Amino acid sequence: MKKNINLFAWLAYATVAVFWGTTFLAIRIGVETFPPLLLAGFRHSIGGILICAYFLLKGYKLPASKDLKVFAINGFLMLALGNGLVTWSEQYVSSGLAALICSLTPVWIIAVNAIGGKKEKINLTIVAGILLCLLGQFLIFKDNLKDFSDPNYTAGIVFILVANIAWAVGTIYSKNQKTGTNPVFGAGLQMIFGGIILDLVGTAKGEWSYFHPSSEAIWALVYLIVFGSIIAYGAYMYVLKQLPATIISTYAYINTVVAVFLGWLWLDEPLNGLIWTAVLLTIVGVYLVNRSFNNSKN
Repeated sequence: MKKNINLFAWLAYATVAVFWGTTFLAIRIGVETFPPLLLAGFRHSIGGILICAYFLLKGYKLPASKDLKVFAINGFLMLALGNGLVTWSEQYVSSGLAALICSLTPVWIIAVNAIGGKKEKINLTIVAGILLCLLGQFLIFKDNLKDFSDPNYTAGIVFILVANIAWAVGTIYSKNQKTGTNPVFGAGLQMIFGGIILDLVGTAKGEWSYFHPSSEAIWALVYLIVFGSIIAYGAYMYVLKQLPATIISTYAYINTVVAVFLGWLWLDEPLNGLIWTAVLLTIVGVYLVNRSFNNSKN
């Protein structure tokens, strides 16, 4: 029985690592004709409604108001800001580059912890990891500095960085909040809150005036709802209880490789030795920072 549980845990891990990597491609395809904030809003609100409907039909009750407040804040930070800004940015930034920047999230979590007053031990391994990350990002941008003359491209890069910080803040906030709600049910509520915010902002920005999504964009939305939100997030919640945190965190490294490869295969995004070197340096850098941080806590 133990062996079967371990097998299921690794299958769940593979599901998260692969499917969350493919969502960068699906978002890029979607935003070609689907207004970005409505795309992200529909993804989360529909996914959240489906998850919550399942739990309500199973007899679960809505959480107390104090728990709903936690889910609303998380929905705003991690989904409305975290995912919403990435979705908007992929109108102008390639899916592979967006994934590469997002792979720095573990580093941002440590930085937010330090700014928040939590004392983290900074050692040579962490410094080396951060330097490798910076070198990897430099290699990506050094031949494309002219792209920053496009204000939309610049805004996209800045918004992805803001999204990473918002995700990091939301992650830390959620870890410090205790609720008595089933975690998957809670995730569904977060999706509803985050999705509603995105839908309202998209409506206020007039996105309905050019709401003419192609069939490819509709299928991208369906994929994001089913595989990106419901299946992958459900698998993530399962694997959290079965595998060590240091192993789980490595899914982000696989996400990046999957996203960069699929962007090249499906959308003809650039893929050469320099990009693979940048990906490798960034992943190794994040790994060193993450491993050293986790070791210091043990």
